[in-house]
Amino acid sequence: MASVSSTPRTSYELPLSPGDALPASNMPHARASLPEPLLLQNVVWFCRVRWIVVALLALFGLMGLFPQIERALGLREHLHWPFVTSAVLALANLGFLAHARWLAKSGSPSGARVNLWTQIVVDLAALTVVVHYVGSLETYIAFAYLFHIVLACIFFSRLESFGVAAMACAFYLACVGLEVAGVLPRAGLYADPSLRGQIERTPGVVLLSAGSALVVWLVVWYFASHLATMVRERDSQLDATNRRLVEAQREKSRHMLLTAHELKAPFAAIHANVHLLLHGHCGTLPTDATDALNRIAGRCRRLAAQIQEMLQLANIETPDERNSRWADLDLTEAVRWSLAEVQPLAEEREVVVEHDLRSARTSGVEDHVKMLLLNLLSNAVIYSNRGGRVHVRCLSGAGNGPIVTIEDHGIGIPPEKLPRIFEEYYRTAEAVRHNRESTGLGLAIVRRVAETHGIQIRVESEAGVGTKFILGFSSAEGSA
Repeated sequence: MASVSSTPRTSYELPLSPGDALPASNMPHARASLPEPLLLQNVVWFCRVRWIVVALLALFGLMGLFPQIERALGLREHLHWPFVTSAVLALANLGFLAHARWLAKSGSPSGARVNLWTQIVVDLAALTVVVHYVGSLETYIAFAYLFHIVLACIFFSRLESFGVAAMACAFYLACVGLEVAGVLPRAGLYADPSLRGQIERTPGVVLLSAGSALVVWLVVWYFASHLATMVRERDSQLDATNRRLVEAQREKSRHMLLTAHELKAPFAAIHANVHLLLHGHCGTLPTDATDALNRIAGRCRRLAAQIQEMLQLANIETPDERNSRWADLDLTEAVRWSLAEVQPLAEEREVVVEHDLRSARTSGVEDHVKMLLLNLLSNAVIYSNRGGRVHVRCLSGAGNGPIVTIEDHGIGIPPEKLPRIFEEYYRTAEAVRHNRESTGLGLAIVRRVAETHGIQIRVESEAGVGTKFILGFSSAEGSA
């Protein structure tokens, strides 16, 4: 939405919430792993993190080109293992990303899980190589296994995450065992060979170093998996509650729609018969009877308007209705149609409606967009003072989507009441005094249409001065 110059009036911007609830989780129960769509997102995130590891290994390899620096730091001069390891990880990462892109297109139900498990196995193998060359006992590099253990607790079920922890333990114990047995040559990061020699000459130190690492890993796995399970249980409960609330809202909308349809015909019949009586088709009526019928006619008119708005609100909140008939539309023509519809009301209330309309296009359900515009224009006319003016503008928005402004110079809205004007059946005391026939559903309809169409709404108002609605629509090219 294009920027609009600020005014001294109090302003309020309608916060848009998603029109649809999030889809239900695919988790069969709370202790299962993340659903497949979230796993696929983490596949890509995991690959991004791996690029950082690849870069760090490459930088460490470059340091080997300057042996004087390594000697000054007391480090062993390393050969090409950092470059080889980073190259293998980079090639694997490209394969993982290509597989993730294929999964996003094909929608394979279990592909993300396979991808993540493959990444973990490859990473643990590469990490074991790094652990060997950096120093499995004389450095803290072995605790890098914790990264994968904790992530597995987040991604997978508790049993699967324990499998990752056990795999990390197996890789590390194999590395230490092969080194101590002399199958793998002594490596390590430090140039002084006596440090590793002293460790290996004392079996208790070897067991203490390796054993303490394994204990720490298992303790971290236990706490991380326990917390992850608790979070997933809470997410599952919230998801179930959210689904019940959404279903209750849909049931409420269906009930409202059914009730309104059932009431519409009887009230139409009552209203028609009252008009027959008032126009003398059943003979001349006493004055008292005529007054009573006029009150009945007025009440029928208000109830018919309320029923119509209830039907509109229920139709907007019906998913099938909300998602159907979405198309490219001429916003300027929709504004012109709304102006023509509201013109008789404006003439009755002696309100002049001025307009400045430029060509603008958007996307949406045409009936809903017209409903939004008509409600705002009707309010602008109704809450203007007799003989007042309403200004309507429709601009292209300079590439950021069309802008429609509807401004009146009527009763205005007190600043403390602005955040509530879009609530169903809410009316300010000033609005009730000015117009007793309103239902309080007009701006609720505006809010629902704005939410489903992504229309940004800002309200600027001052009590006794007037109100201005600024609508920011999406451009036709950028709308879904």
